[in-house]
Amino acid sequence: MMLMVTENEEDPRENQWYLDTGCSTHMTGKKDWFINLDESKKNTVNADDSKLVSQGIGKVMIKRRDGKQSLITDVLYVLGMKSNLISLGQLLEKGYKMIMENKMLMIMDRNQRMTVKPLLSKNKIFKIEVQVMEHRYLSAAVSRDEWIWHYRFGHLNFRYLYELKKQEMVIGLPQISIPIEMCEECVESKQHRNSSNQKVES
Repeated sequence: MMLMVTENEEDPRENQWYLDTGCSTHMTGKKDWFINLDESKKNTVNADDSKLVSQGIGKVMIKRRDGKQSLITDVLYVLGMKSNLISLGQLLEKGYKMIMENKMLMIMDRNQRMTVKPLLSKNKIFKIEVQVMEHRYLSAAVSRDEWIWHYRFGHLNFRYLYELKKQEMVIGLPQISIPIEMCEECVESKQHRNSSNQKVES
């Protein structure tokens, strides 16, 4: 049994996540955000005096402010949910530290690094904007194991993934076949910009 507390907002943004103390698990209604989803695991969710059934649990990949990628794990997919919720209780279980003061919530990871620092909104809630990684270039390939593991390992080269499997260095890694498609994010990250000419001809 899950407990979910939401706040109404006139113009909620799609990439907004509410930091919720009354929610026992991270939740979203955006199925296309998941890089993997175990639809065999279903739970009943209480929301505003009504019951919803989650359609699975999985991982959502996000882009951090420093440009690197991170995973939000153990996220419930709840069909019909309009809000995205991050459970503060779940973060505490994973070793995160939280401080509330001066109308601000500071969340730090196990290494005492600041992860988010939202201000208290006018309707007395904490919310953050998170950029979810869009895998628009491979609609069919996302479901394939090699692409899922490519994302999980931070866009690791497929040949290295193949070697990890061959050498049995990772438990649970499936058989990897090198795809013919290109990863747009990998291509963009490897592009370099030529230095500009310092001399301007008159």
